[in-house]
Amino acid sequence: MKKLSHNAGLGLANELIANGKIYFTFSDARRRLGRSAAATGNLLKRMESAGLIDRVRRGHYVVRQLGVLGTPSVAEEVALAVGAAFTGTPHRMGYRTALDEHDLIVHPARSITVATPKQVRTRALSGRPLQIVKEPESHILIGAIPCGSTWVSDRERALLDAATRPKLVGGSAVLAEAIATAENEIDVDKLTHYAKQLNWAAAIRRIGSIADALELQNLANRIRPLKPITSDLDLEPGVTQPLAWRDARWRVRWLQVPDELANVVRQ
Repeated sequence: MKKLSHNAGLGLANELIANGKIYFTFSDARRRLGRSAAATGNLLKRMESAGLIDRVRRGHYVVRQLGVLGTPSVAEEVALAVGAAFTGTPHRMGYRTALDEHDLIVHPARSITVATPKQVRTRALSGRPLQIVKEPESHILIGAIPCGSTWVSDRERALLDAATRPKLVGGSAVLAEAIATAENEIDVDKLTHYAKQLNWAAAIRRIGSIADALELQNLANRIRPLKPITSDLDLEPGVTQPLAWRDARWRVRWLQVPDELANVVRQ
């Protein structure tokens, strides 16, 4: 019986790969196998134990890539896990996950951040915490680029994500680190175009304020506000601490003086 099950598992994996299906659902497996729900569930558990597949969330699986059998491949291949879990649902990997994907931050993201218009109850993917950011469906693919079987914010959209919700990426220090790292590669026209589509004028102001304060001249000399500035704006909204400094040009209020943030970025 074990040999029969093993052969059935290999046959299912081979069939999926031959059909170009890296990820699949429980219903897919049951239909292909022609077995009962209980028998299909038992076989999938044995396939997972044998290192043939990974379960990314309830009812969603991915076939492990050749050469990584016996390793937690999906935990390392974030895009593969997200593609398997969100197939058929509008989504985009963004925020700190995207900053990590573009090598804009030193410390890797522990959680996986996915923007989607739908409520998702899943709390983890392949053992990693899952953070959901709800966005209108019309926003999801603005500045998104293909990444395996899923989508991820490109460099400019990732910076706008972070500047819109700094707390989601770890605060102003992480945002400043990403901006300083990307300075010479940022397409300001693309950055501005995305911000206009998203109506994210505040994000442009935070990026501009950091570029000015940290003397990132290649960026500071090119970026402009989307519209006239008529009121102050917090660099880290929602953080209740005494203000330390206010940028006169962009009218952005900081919780620390620029030198303090610059020292953190340079470490």
